[in-house]
Amino acid sequence: MKHLCFFRWPLLLAGLFLLSACPKAEPEPPAIPLPAELKAYTLFRPGTYWVYQDSASRQLDSVWVVATTDSVKRMYDQLRLTDKYEVFFMKTQSSLGGPQRTYSVFRLCGGMKPQDAVGGNFPCWAIMRGLSLPNSTADEGDSDVFAYRIDWTLPINPSTLSVMTPRWHPGPYPLGNASYRDVVEVRLAQDASEYGWPSHYYWAPNVGIVRHRRWRGHQVSTWTLVRSRIVQ
Repeated sequence: MKHLCFFRWPLLLAGLFLLSACPKAEPEPPAIPLPAELKAYTLFRPGTYWVYQDSASRQLDSVWVVATTDSVKRMYDQLRLTDKYEVFFMKTQSSLGGPQRTYSVFRLCGGMKPQDAVGGNFPCWAIMRGLSLPNSTADEGDSDVFAYRIDWTLPINPSTLSVMTPRWHPGPYPLGNASYRDVVEVRLAQDASEYGWPSHYYWAPNVGIVRHRRWRGHQVSTWTLVRSRIVQ
């Protein structure tokens, strides 16, 4: 028994030496959170619904949130973590049928930097709107439909204007029978989530899309919010 103990001590010391020599893995930095202002405009939970009315036909359309998921996205460059940030994915359904619309967020600022804008006023966070086509091999047709955050006191970068033309209405801004503050209007010359036709979106904080104008050739339809139930 004494001989066994004699041989255990060197092995134990060697094990302790190896453990002390191994470098400790650096803990991952915390995820960059979604800005509260961005969530106020774009992130909604099941139980939310919006009722819109077409200005010409007076037809109503109900749109509701089917599902919302939150997660953390990690970006790597040659196996090195370069960015880690909060994201969400949201699906909505229209009473008029058709595919569900998806909304997701993507961060354009890299290097773990928490700033709101990068690259000469190009937005740091982008909201993508697409078509949910689970049984198709085609792309979902994502388009940037909201950008956070543009400093409205500065000129818009041409690279932004090539994708969208955003405009801020500090309010009160009348839309239909209501008015909203801090409305962000986003004009798209081509909206892939609307099959490539132009669109205008009007976003209000803690409400979401309050007006959506769509083109189909020379036919224009304007859907304005008439009532809603919001869960955030």
